[in-house]
Amino acid sequence: MSAPPLKIVFQNKSGLPDNKIYTGFVGQSALTATNVATGAPIAISTYAAPSWYSLDKLSQGISTTMIGGGRVYFCYDKPWTFQRAGYEPSPVSPSDPNYYLRYDKMELTYTGAPADVADTTSIDYFAIPLALNVYSGGTGGTLVGSVAGPTAANAVIAALGGLTNPQNSAVVRAQGTNAFARVIGPGVYPPPPGLPPSPYDNFTTYLQYLASTYGPASGGTIATIAGRFAGTPPFATPQTQGQDYKFIATIDAGLNITLKGTGSVVGSHTLLYTKAQLTASDGIYGANPQFSIDGAAPSNPLNDVYGWVTGDLLSGLNVGAVGSTVTVSGQPVGKMSSSQWYNTKILSQYFGKLQPGNPLNYNRWAATMAPLSQAYNFAYSDRFAHVTATLNTGSPSYVDTLQIVILPER
Repeated sequence: MSAPPLKIVFQNKSGLPDNKIYTGFVGQSALTATNVATGAPIAISTYAAPSWYSLDKLSQGISTTMIGGGRVYFCYDKPWTFQRAGYEPSPVSPSDPNYYLRYDKMELTYTGAPADVADTTSIDYFAIPLALNVYSGGTGGTLVGSVAGPTAANAVIAALGGLTNPQNSAVVRAQGTNAFARVIGPGVYPPPPGLPPSPYDNFTTYLQYLASTYGPASGGTIATIAGRFAGTPPFATPQTQGQDYKFIATIDAGLNITLKGTGSVVGSHTLLYTKAQLTASDGIYGANPQFSIDGAAPSNPLNDVYGWVTGDLLSGLNVGAVGSTVTVSGQPVGKMSSSQWYNTKILSQYFGKLQPGNPLNYNRWAATMAPLSQAYNFAYSDRFAHVTATLNTGSPSYVDTLQIVILPER
């Protein structure tokens, strides 16, 4: 059975005319959509058949019954160009032909399933401020949900520019015109000795604090990673089955973190995350560090219990919960189990509030973005905050319209 039609409409508050803003669907597994104004099909944009649509050509929006994941890009002035099959532009490489173009992306899946959602993301970079609204009965009907964006792009650029050393070194501006393209996030820089080098703190100071100060004062334990993993369908292996888990985290003098513990299905195991893996851009920042299980060759996290446990550890490091001495309801946050960290009935403030006086003991990019936008600002934002808009077209939501708002510059 096909999903009910979902209408996607665009509200342009950017100050640019509609014919200077382009959108395209990239990386979807499937797309069934039409231009409401003309009835013409909307196609996935690929290397073989680039398909970009200026907003003036989508004045009545898009009607869809299937969007299989992927990204929805927005581009100012002109769309980026594919360089090969499977290509998407690198936000960090000056040699990329699209480097100085201004573009951004959002994500959505629409299949008619109750879990379908849309979100905006500022994990990799910030370029174009976006917001989302979902309605029942069209944009004149009932607002069912939203994802707020920053009130103005310039305020975000100024706030993010101060996070790097030297300041503004992650801000990309076109040569000659000085036109703003993006602020590069800390999770996409290449590992040393790759260029350009990251201008962001790499969490070494935080790990040193855990090893030399917090760990010794806490009997060697820096965190208790414990909770319930719901499982991953079709639950075919022990590690993808739902189960309880509890691992004790320690850190050694080399700043390597070890988790020792059990899953109620997989049994007892030891997980090792080296300093090099944690401090790489794709480590704590990028939420994709390689780690080893019981001394085996390192591998990246998968959608299984070990990946979920890894997510608990990385979430706690990003928000400053690991090693926090701040007391909430009579209990130090660092002594709580990891599942308590993202229970909003227990904790409601993160980052600097959990590490007062230690400004390098959390993800400062995420901390800066969190009050400005409800976009994903690190990979596990959804464990701590509202970052998605429901696309459930059935009871109780009855969503029939997604409005994508392109927000002002100032």
